[in-house]
Amino acid sequence: MKTVLVLCGGRSAEREVSCVSASAVLRNIPKGWKAELVWIDPRGRWHLQSSPKGLASAKAPAKHPFEKRPAALVPGTPSRLLAGTRALSPDAVFPVLHGPFGEDGTMQGLLDILGWPYVGSGVLGSSVGMDKEVSKRLAVHAGLPVLPYAVLNSPKDLAAARRLRLPVFVKPARLGSSVGVYKVKKAADLATAVRKAFRFDTTVIVEQGIPAREIELAVLGPTEGAKASVAGEIRPNAEFYSYEAKYLDPNGAELLVPAKVTKSQEAHARRLALEAFRSHGLHGLSRVDFLMDKNTGKLWFNEVNTLPGFTAVSMYPKLWGATGVTFPRLVGRLLDLAMTRAKAQARLRITRD
Repeated sequence: MKTVLVLCGGRSAEREVSCVSASAVLRNIPKGWKAELVWIDPRGRWHLQSSPKGLASAKAPAKHPFEKRPAALVPGTPSRLLAGTRALSPDAVFPVLHGPFGEDGTMQGLLDILGWPYVGSGVLGSSVGMDKEVSKRLAVHAGLPVLPYAVLNSPKDLAAARRLRLPVFVKPARLGSSVGVYKVKKAADLATAVRKAFRFDTTVIVEQGIPAREIELAVLGPTEGAKASVAGEIRPNAEFYSYEAKYLDPNGAELLVPAKVTKSQEAHARRLALEAFRSHGLHGLSRVDFLMDKNTGKLWFNEVNTLPGFTAVSMYPKLWGATGVTFPRLVGRLLDLAMTRAKAQARLRITRD
């Protein structure tokens, strides 16, 4: 039986969401795999849990009382995770981590150094997928439709943002789950929203707002040859799909799976989603988000999510469920993709001719 090491928590503002996602993943580990669990605390310290069953069965995973059992990483061949008298060398890692130090390429680099196969994109794909500015540049280069936007490196530098037509959305460049996102409808409110967003990142993106439907697709597979799910739609019961609507308010949004779109619209969305996946160099999984203009039906690329939520209400597993892939099959497929990529990398030469 193979061992998968599930990582949750972390140094991101999204660490509570990570624990909820990890709980769902642990409940859906496929046959042939045994799960181990590490909780990463807000200071970045790893704690190997005695059993993952506690988090898997927790009614409130975000508030789960994790054991503080410090673990140490020992690189080598094979690399090991040491916690007291226990030594662990997993066959694969599922980093159920959202945001910085988990989804942005830093954790992926560490896992590459350790030589442990892992679910999701590599260092480059994770990094560019997390950075909204770089992601938009890649999307434009690939010919994907992108709404006008401005990049701010200082809360005082608002000139470019003021040239956009209101309303606008203000976002930290490298964060997810709608943390630090603000909708601005009045010019007088822009500076305050930007200042608040800069609490979460050193770069802020200001995006042109439109009357839009939020359309999302899930992508699964290798960089070349991946498949896209049916399209889903999120209908927020507020100004936009905020953190509160996603995770705190049970009536925060209506999730339509599949979305009420035409066959041609869905086919177009699938093509764009797969192009976004390829152009960003992604692997394994991604949720690709679009904005559909309510007046014209035009699709605009919004962002890619390289480690989307895996909670019971998350769109990624819901979209694949509607496409015919159950949660355990989905987790198994992701682990298989991790192992296949690791085998391909192991065949690469590390010496000169």
